[in-house]
Amino acid sequence: MIDVRNLTKHYAASAGLRSLLPGRRGEVTRAVDGVSFRIGAGEVLGLVGESGSGKSTTGRLLVGLETPSAGTILIEGIDSAAARARDKKAFHRQVQMIFQDPYGALNPQHTVEELVGRPLFYQGVRDRVAIAKSVRAVLAEVGLNPADSYLDQHPHQLSGGQRQRVCIARAIILEPRFLVADEPVSMLDVSIKWDIVRLLKRLARQRGIAMLYITHDLATVGAVCDRLAIMHRGRIVETGPVEEVLSAPSDAYTRALIAAIPSADPDVVRGPLPGTTQAVV
Repeated sequence: MIDVRNLTKHYAASAGLRSLLPGRRGEVTRAVDGVSFRIGAGEVLGLVGESGSGKSTTGRLLVGLETPSAGTILIEGIDSAAARARDKKAFHRQVQMIFQDPYGALNPQHTVEELVGRPLFYQGVRDRVAIAKSVRAVLAEVGLNPADSYLDQHPHQLSGGQRQRVCIARAIILEPRFLVADEPVSMLDVSIKWDIVRLLKRLARQRGIAMLYITHDLATVGAVCDRLAIMHRGRIVETGPVEEVLSAPSDAYTRALIAAIPSADPDVVRGPLPGTTQAVV
C-alpha cells in the first residue's frame, strides 16, 4: 500500500539564525534523513522516537503538508507528488491525517455535523441528505452514539476524547486508503486513551487502512501496532515486528527508550540517551 524510499527533508538555517551564528552559515537541519519503510493494507506501523526525532515531519511529508527535499512516496504504486500535482482532491480522498491536538484541530465556530461533513462538500458532494446520512454513520462507527445528539454540538461542548473521535470521523468519512495518526492519544486522559487506541486498531482492520501511528509512548504501541520503526535524529535505526523490537531490541537507542517506560520502582536509575547528555526520565 505505502512504499517510502529514501525520504529526506532538510531545512536551511534562517537569515536571522545565520546573522546570530555566522559560523554556522550554510548548515541545514536534517529533520528527516533518508527514511524508508513499507506499510501494507490493514497494517499499522508505529513510528517511535523522542521529541525532535523527525516523526511528525515524516507524517506531514506523507500527507503532502511538507515537500520532501528528496525521496519517493508511492501509494499503491503511484508517486504521491505526481498524484497531488495531477488531482489534489483525489489525493486527499486517499490520504488523511489525525492531528495530535483535538482542541486546535477543530474550528470552534462549526458544529460537529459541519466539521465531519465538510470534507464531502469539498470533494464536490452537494446532496445534503447524503452528507447527513454519511455523517451519522461515521459518528456511530467511531463511538459517538446516538449520533443525532452530537450533530448540533460545538467543540467546546465535547470532552477531549469526544473531540478526538470527531477528528477521526472527519478523517475517515472520505474512506481513505492511508491514514497518519500523529500522537493521537498524547493529550488524552489515560482512561480515554485505550478506547481511542482500540478504535484505531479496529478501523485499520475493518477498513483495510494502511496506518502510520506516530508516538513517543511505547506503552501503547503493543495494543495498536503490527510493526515498529524506531526513529532517532531523522533516521530509522531499527524496525521489526512489535513484539520482537520490544522484547529483544538490537539498537542501543531502542533499549534506552524501553528503559524509559515508567516504573513503579523508585530505585530504578535512568541513564542518558545514546549520543546525548539528555537523561532518560
